[in-house]
Parts: sequence; C-alpha cells; structure tokens
Amino acid sequence: MSSAKRDLYQRKRVKKRKELLGVLAKASDAQILQLFWAVNALQSEEPPNLDRFLKYPKEAAEAEIGNDWFVLKWEIENLLLLLLSTPKVAEGVTPARYFEFNTASIFINLYKKAEQAESRVLLDNKNILTEMQRYAHKQFLWQRGFFHAERMYRYYYVYGQGACADYFKGKYGLSIDEFALACIGLYFKTQMEAWGKVPKLDPKMGVRPEIIELAMTLISKDLPALRADTAKRIAEVANVSSSKIAYLPSSLRQYPIITSPDNGGRIVVPLPQLIMLRATSGLYYDLADGPQTLFEEANGRFEAYGKMLIEARYPRFSVSREQEFGTKKARYKTPDLLLKDGDEIKVVFECKATKITFIAQYADDQYGEAPKAFDQIAKGMAQLWKFFSRARRGLYAAEKVTPDAHGVILTMDSWFQLEGNQLPFLRKKASELVADEPDIRPEDMRDVIFCSIEDLDDVLAVSNEDEFLDTLEKAHLPEFQGWQLSSVRNPDWEKPLDRKPYPFKVDEVLPLWEEIAALNGGE
Repeated sequence: MSSAKRDLYQRKRVKKRKELLGVLAKASDAQILQLFWAVNALQSEEPPNLDRFLKYPKEAAEAEIGNDWFVLKWEIENLLLLLLSTPKVAEGVTPARYFEFNTASIFINLYKKAEQAESRVLLDNKNILTEMQRYAHKQFLWQRGFFHAERMYRYYYVYGQGACADYFKGKYGLSIDEFALACIGLYFKTQMEAWGKVPKLDPKMGVRPEIIELAMTLISKDLPALRADTAKRIAEVANVSSSKIAYLPSSLRQYPIITSPDNGGRIVVPLPQLIMLRATSGLYYDLADGPQTLFEEANGRFEAYGKMLIEARYPRFSVSREQEFGTKKARYKTPDLLLKDGDEIKVVFECKATKITFIAQYADDQYGEAPKAFDQIAKGMAQLWKFFSRARRGLYAAEKVTPDAHGVILTMDSWFQLEGNQLPFLRKKASELVADEPDIRPEDMRDVIFCSIEDLDDVLAVSNEDEFLDTLEKAHLPEFQGWQLSSVRNPDWEKPLDRKPYPFKVDEVLPLWEEIAALNGGE
C-alpha cells in the first residue's frame, strides 16, 4: 500500500471513528441499552411482546442471520462497549427516536463504517490470520449458543464439584447449583422486559429467596461502575491510536446485568444470553484467585469427562487415563487419555483446562500476554512427542501404539487458530522441553491437532468411529490447516448430518435441575 493511500485510509478511519463516538457521547445510556435489548429480543427465537419498547418493520422481525435486516449480536456487544466507554456530553437524540428500529440501524451502520475504515488501515497479508483469531473470540460464542444441556453439564461437571464447589460456596455464601438456578431465572426473566425490577423466585420452589441477590453481586454492576470497568478493560489492551473496535474486551461477559441507582435499582440486560455465558465458562474466573489445587482438581475432572464422553459416544473404543510405566530407575507417565480401537492405541490426548485470559485474547502479542497459559499448551505438545518416542523405542509396551497415532491437545475452551498463529512459538518451546529426551526423531515430533471439548463433541455426535478417525486423518492435510475439527468433518456445512442425543443428564451435576427446568415454563 502506498503511503498516500495509507494516509487517506488513516484519515477516513479517524473521521468515521470520531463520527461514531460523537453520536455515542450524546446518546442516553439507559435508552440505548433498552433499545438494543429490544432489537436483540426481536430477533430471538421467542420474542416477547415489544409493543411498548420498539417500533419495527415486519422485515426486521422476520430477519435471520445473513439477512440485511438482521443485527449481528457481536456488533451489538461491541457498540454497547463503545457506548459504555465513551465520555458523555449533552444528549442529542430525542426520546421518541429511541423506540425505533431505524435508530438502532443508524447506530449499527455508524459502527460498521468505523470498523470497516479501521480494517482498511490495520489489516494486511501479514496479520490477517491473527486478526481472524481475534474476530473468532468475539463472534464464535454467538454462533454456537449459550443455553443447552451439553454446555451446562460440561462446565458444572468440571468446575461445579468437589473442592471447586466448596471454594465457590465459601467465597460467595452461595452453592454452585444455587448460582446456576439464579442465573437461569434471571436469564428467562430479563428476556421479557428492560429496566424491570429484580425478579424473585417463587417460594413454592423451596429454595432460599436470597440466592438471586447473592448471584447479582457476582454478575451485575451499576451503570457508573460498569462504565468505569469497561473503559479500564479497553485501555488495558489498546491505546487510542491502535484500539480495534471489532473485538473489544467485554465487561458485559463478566457483568451482563446492569443496574440503575437512579431508577430504583431496576435492571437491564441488553444481551441476556451473556448471563448463561457467565454461568458456565465464566465459572473459571470465580476460581481464578483460589489455590492451584482447584485447577488441578478441575483438570482431573476434565480428563474424566473426556473419557466418559468418548466412550459414551463410541462403544467400540475404550479410553484409559494416565498411567505409569518404565523401569524402577526411570518412571514415566502416559498422556492423559489413550484411545484404543481393538488392541491398538490410535489417538492420544493431552487435556488442558487452561483458559486464555480476556486481555490475551485481544492483545497484539497474545503469547506475551499469557506466556504461562501458552506454555501449558506447549508442554502438552512435548508430552505427546515424548510418549510417541517412548512407544517407538519400546519403553511403553503395555499396549500397541500405531506408528501414525494422532496426538490431540484437548482444551476446555476454544483457543482458535493455534496452528497458524502461535504454532511456531509452541513448537519452539515444545522442542526445548524434549531436548533431553534420548533418540527423539522427527516422526515423534509430529503435528498435533488442537481441539476444544465442544468442537470434539460436535464431531463425535455426528460421526461413527470410522468417520471420527477419518476426520482426524484429514485434519493433517494442508488444506485443513487451522480449521476447527467440526469443519474438517463437514466443510462449509455441505451436508446435513444427524446429531445423536447428548448421553448425559444435567441433574447428575446440578441437583436443582428440575427447579431450573421449571423456570423455562415462565415461573
């Protein structure tokens, strides 16, 4: 790009950003939060009656993703984060306009123009993969959904039992299944209206009435405090000249409920779906300041869940967990999970419940922001390589390991695109970790597959055993480098695949699940 063209794009970026922030500076926070609550509700599966909140054309009500009338959820999220982080001047939008879908369109289009102008300046052939990774962190969850049995079971199995549950209750005076009940109650109620009163649980449910109030202390902030928190998060990852509005760190993912001290403590949740994000993957942050033993226990349950899931989906396979082997003088451990088909081990898993931080997701130097987290991934890669070497050399002889066995780094949450962006750093670190391993060869240091447990189950649920192994084989092909495993299985969703039912029941990990399910009936 010529310097003249770059200067032109830079001026346009500044202009469009200034236009957007200028309008947001004059907008009423309370009214805009309500407006986009209504837009989000309008374009949900079961919208409530919005007559007193929004005037909208029929096309907007019927729009689905991909349609010009559809407002992307992550764009609403980003726009609201900019709203909450922009200093205020006198309001410049008349109250009546806040009740019109057209007003929401104006704000969204201003955001789109600013984001597009910014992309012209910031994107090039050298950083496109890194930028795609950041986009994915912002968008992916919105494409997958937040409230379903698989997600509830997985996170409460891993983070909601044992010492993790005890720590949570000791910290907040709230059991972890009470927290789930409260969050789901708030989720359903806040879909029905904006700026409503804090809901109360029906006494007939037989649970403590104070659990709503206790949960609110975890997942809500009043509007002034949320504005300060949002501005701080954004300032931590980028300065004014380099801030990227397409993937801002989200205070709303930690505090989805906004209260108004000027309005009797009433609440608005512009994106109620984020309550369920906070109630599932967000549990990690409730444990983040706890002892390391919590995460060791959680990681052990993650491994157990992986074994349970694979064996429940695929009766032909057997999965064994970590085991010791070697001589009296030299003892070793296998990787976390060994998948055996017949009498041969064909897939080897290292399980990492490590979560990449909010800041690292969006930082220019992601590895530099979270070296310990990335080093855990590199350590997993090294552990796989060492095992392949030891199996080849006969040190592990309990079972036959096929020479082309697949190595998989299985993560609790998606890290996205590790193959393309951080892979050189990960391979370098892993190579250092295996430098003292005798006779390690290139065939031992094979490419590994990076996969989240959710993506893994997306493949398990629509495949038989042979199709699963075939998908792992294809994942190594150059044309699928950096692809999610589910996309390798079904590129571009080219054909409909029947999904088998989830094999577990949520009440096994959430004793209050029957009470939770009753909330879906509207009470």
